Amino acid sequence: MGLFFRDRYRPRLMAYLTLIVVLFSPGLILADDCRRVSNILVLFDASGFMKQKGRYEFLMQQMHFFSRAMPLTKDGFFNVGLRHYGLKVGMGCENTESILAVRPWDPERFINSFPKTVSYGVSSLAAGIRGAADEVSGLQGKTAVVVIGGGLESCKTDPINVVEQVCANNPDVEFHTFQIGNDIDGRYWLSGIATKGRGTYNSTDGWNSSAPWYAWMKRYLVVPCAPAAPAPSAPGTAQALAPVTFDYKSVSVKSKNPQADAANRAALAAVSQTLLTNPALRVVLHGFSDGKGSPEVNLKVSQQRAEAVAHYLISTYKIAPSRITVTPHGMVQSLTQPSAVPDDRMSRRVEFELRQ
Repeated sequence: MGLFFRDRYRPRLMAYLTLIVVLFSPGLILADDCRRVSNILVLFDASGFMKQKGRYEFLMQQMHFFSRAMPLTKDGFFNVGLRHYGLKVGMGCENTESILAVRPWDPERFINSFPKTVSYGVSSLAAGIRGAADEVSGLQGKTAVVVIGGGLESCKTDPINVVEQVCANNPDVEFHTFQIGNDIDGRYWLSGIATKGRGTYNSTDGWNSSAPWYAWMKRYLVVPCAPAAPAPSAPGTAQALAPVTFDYKSVSVKSKNPQADAANRAALAAVSQTLLTNPALRVVLHGFSDGKGSPEVNLKVSQQRAEAVAHYLISTYKIAPSRITVTPHGMVQSLTQPSAVPDDRMSRRVEFELRQ
């Protein structure tokens, strides 16, 4: 019996221990950016519209990408919650429900909170927005409500007006919208919500990796914690430098994908030029893995990838080893990728953080 429990719970225990080590080790400063918003509430469409043509499966794919893109900032992860509208048949136009309270980020709990099989009901985007506003009204700090779905409203209510009223009463709340499908009415509602909600409208058409989510999060959810480097030409933060990404099961900065290989060489050249023209700067290399395999393997691979980037900077651009620090994060920002989700390079990356 003891062996059974040890074998069953050891992988999860190791994952938690890895997370604790990364987040609380005094020598590990996670990134040179901080949270602009404290909380994220994902409001997803589970109405009849999402039942057609595999749209709900596409939503789940995007949520896996969302999970892997979540940035780790200097002040930790965001608090994240999850609610739906239009999930159950027969509940009418007030059909909206919180299924994960806003709480410290837990990718496994986030993904597992989504219903596996659902009975789709009436679409009431306005009701979902009102429910989201009620949920975040008592939270501390800024909150970004991420609305993702078709954008349709079936209950003769104007969701744009609802958002305008919500934001007038809640200056710390903003609405960002992500459309699934290309319905014209859905685009009208979602773009209007983003405009009145001090947010952004995004079409997920063609989003086939976590890279678009990662770029959006970096641009709209975080801010630099400290001023940039003195030299105007120096990017000065991890936020301004493109990461190096890796092929599956690879720890080499060289990629078999020509586009990825060119992007890696450009990223390495950019950070090297910054270091060479700013002798007072040093760089921290943050390594990440895609979450496949055990936590021990993921931590080791993320270490090897960061070391490969360090070796390249030293051997190719003659950057002094004393100016480079390697920080592995393992699978902390990643989630085991199901077979239905396409290969994703952004989970396998090394980010650059410049420091004085």
